[in-house]
Amino acid sequence: MIITEKILFKKLNNAKKVLLVEPPYIKKYPPLGLAKIKSYLVQRGVEVHFSDHILPEKYDLICITTLFTYYSRQVFDVIRNRGFFNPTTPIIVGGIFASIMPEVFKQKHTFVFVGYSKKLELMMPDKSIMNGALDDFWNSFSYIFTSRGCPNKCPYCVVWRIEPNAWINKKWKTLLDLEKPNIMVSDNNLSSFNIEHFNDVTNFLAKSKKKVLFNNGFDCKHITEDIAKKLSKIKFMPGGMRLAFDRLKEDGKFQKALELILKYKIPKHNILIFVLFNFNDRPQDAYYRARVCADYNVRPYPQYYRPLKTLNKKEIFVGKHWTLNLGRAFRYYWLMRGIYAKMTFQEYIESDVGIERHYLIETDIKMYNNNGRKTK
Repeated sequence: MIITEKILFKKLNNAKKVLLVEPPYIKKYPPLGLAKIKSYLVQRGVEVHFSDHILPEKYDLICITTLFTYYSRQVFDVIRNRGFFNPTTPIIVGGIFASIMPEVFKQKHTFVFVGYSKKLELMMPDKSIMNGALDDFWNSFSYIFTSRGCPNKCPYCVVWRIEPNAWINKKWKTLLDLEKPNIMVSDNNLSSFNIEHFNDVTNFLAKSKKKVLFNNGFDCKHITEDIAKKLSKIKFMPGGMRLAFDRLKEDGKFQKALELILKYKIPKHNILIFVLFNFNDRPQDAYYRARVCADYNVRPYPQYYRPLKTLNKKEIFVGKHWTLNLGRAFRYYWLMRGIYAKMTFQEYIESDVGIERHYLIETDIKMYNNNGRKTK
């Protein structure tokens, strides 16, 4: 059952003892949503526990966050193992997986909150949860969304499906932990928002002198001379300034945006370009997009497409113009600068170089040579 923000807060307000759960899947970042829920509840005097499973105690409410859909097993295991003490305790599930596929949560006493809560977005996240990331590097960040939503409706993207409306958090500056040396900005498309907000964010980041990582890419079609100049004032960490070259229809626009970024002396090692492949693209089209990045001497990151509703990570999707082996070889080739700087992908797949050659067969090579057209 999907619940509204009003019902979400009604359940939070009625609880006196709450368990927050992030299932034991692989992750890098702390659960920002749960950290904000804890802050809200602690302010109300509620007893709050945090775990990666349901503890053997009685709770009034259990809140479970979710990440990618292919971690469904870990999420369902937590819900199923609610134990002797909580067979009828209400469970609220939120996060990416729950927002994409709310229909799969059919367990009794289980409710789904889709998207994000504007009220919770205004809360400072609880430090005890935020400092529980996997290692010291990710613990060195203050995490922030200054805005939500994206006007684009890219068929391979989830953002517009779960955040359909643009929204700016007017309190975002007050939610940063400035004791941390680094800032991660997780806005989905900051460059698409009004220039006043963009200026507000970039000016603050530049003055902060903190190292900055934009976790999502800037939209190349919105990069202007003025925007590039403002971005150049920010102290980016390696790979912290991100663009994407996901489709051939962005050819020309992407190069223009990148040239503006480079014109204002943003160091090339601080730039990372997402290159989506294995969707509807042909292998040689994907190679062209990645090679454009390499020719500018900036790092292309090969991003393997998975369908948004993949429930098992072992279920490997293969695009209609690809083979499994060709996709693996393509990703490895672009992840290893020492290879793509020395030879073309064509030369690579036809050579004995690297660990990939042993499983590339003639059918895979023919697939690439035929530009993704399967042969009989």
